[in-house]
Amino acid sequence: MTENFKVLIVEDDPNDADLLLRELKRNEFIFTSEIVQTRKSFESALDNFMPDIILSDYTLPAFDGITAFNIKQLKWPDIPFIIVSGTIGEERSIELIKNGVTDYALKDKLFSLSPKINRALKDAEEKKEKRITDEELKAQYDKLLKIAFMQSHQVRVPIANILGLFNLFEFDNPADPINGKVLHMLKLVAESLDLTIHEIIKNTSEIRRVIK
Repeated sequence: MTENFKVLIVEDDPNDADLLLRELKRNEFIFTSEIVQTRKSFESALDNFMPDIILSDYTLPAFDGITAFNIKQLKWPDIPFIIVSGTIGEERSIELIKNGVTDYALKDKLFSLSPKINRALKDAEEKKEKRITDEELKAQYDKLLKIAFMQSHQVRVPIANILGLFNLFEFDNPADPINGKVLHMLKLVAESLDLTIHEIIKNTSEIRRVIK
């Protein structure tokens, strides 16, 4: 059974809301709930209650399920949204699912709601895990690009400078004053190169740590 979760119920009829809660308890769900029936209270619940799943009536006196779904999509698109209605037809239900609604259940067939909730929460968790994995892979990719840039630019430039300074060194006249300047510049370039190498090693280590 699905672990403890938060369910937001959009319903204006207290009896229907009570039937929903009873159905969840009958199926031994462990949950906390909040019931809303206006747009203002719905938006507040999204931000403050932060539900794991939403069960919404299709029509309400001052609100409706489609508006609730569209608001949810803008703020929290990954939260599953199930329409629970006694008036919606099958053709309209299919259209809603095509438009992104997670699922639907009829109020006179609430026995079908439990497996739909389980499936919706499971799918949402899998999407969350995939998003985290994708973000980690992107972070690794960005670090690899950074390493590639360092190797192709920040390493090659100091090496080119070292080779250029080497050509300036007066081996035939070690006492030439220019040699002191060349050695000083070589020291600065070597220190810069050392910092770059340490940065590459750091980024490489972070990638290895994530992979493990």
